[in-house]
Amino acid sequence: MRILILTLFFLGLSNVLIAQGTVTFQENFFNNNRYKIDGIESKPDDVARLMANFEYSQKNFIEGHKQMRIGSGLRIVGIGVLVGALVNYGLSDFTQDDTRTYFLISLSGMGVGAIGAPIRRKGKSRVETAVAEYNYLKDRGNYKEVSLRAAPGKIGLVFNF
Repeated sequence: MRILILTLFFLGLSNVLIAQGTVTFQENFFNNNRYKIDGIESKPDDVARLMANFEYSQKNFIEGHKQMRIGSGLRIVGIGVLVGALVNYGLSDFTQDDTRTYFLISLSGMGVGAIGAPIRRKGKSRVETAVAEYNYLKDRGNYKEVSLRAAPGKIGLVFNF
């Protein structure tokens, strides 16, 4: 009787672990990140918490999301510097010094924006890879678990790490 109860308990535990949600990743029109767990919109923290059984995927997701935010921030700063330089030049007297200042500030703004784009692209790639890897491993059943296995004449616990 104890064996039957333990078997049912561990089978139920393994079904709970298998029932983890499927994560999807999208960007909206403004390139903002949107994550969905089983079709329900979720925050990145919820997605990271869901990936807890897969440390490598979770680490890649967290770092990739951070890189996306940093890259987007640098792109916005670069655009802000360009707009500020244009406004400053428009309010100036259009002397040679003003033109040189406008050119140098614009060049620095383009540089910051150009640095932010590949950082964001790499972060997006890491997030997409982490989400795809998580979904694959989850569906495959390759997660940490403790289960009870029985063979003819043998019974025992199996630990997957």
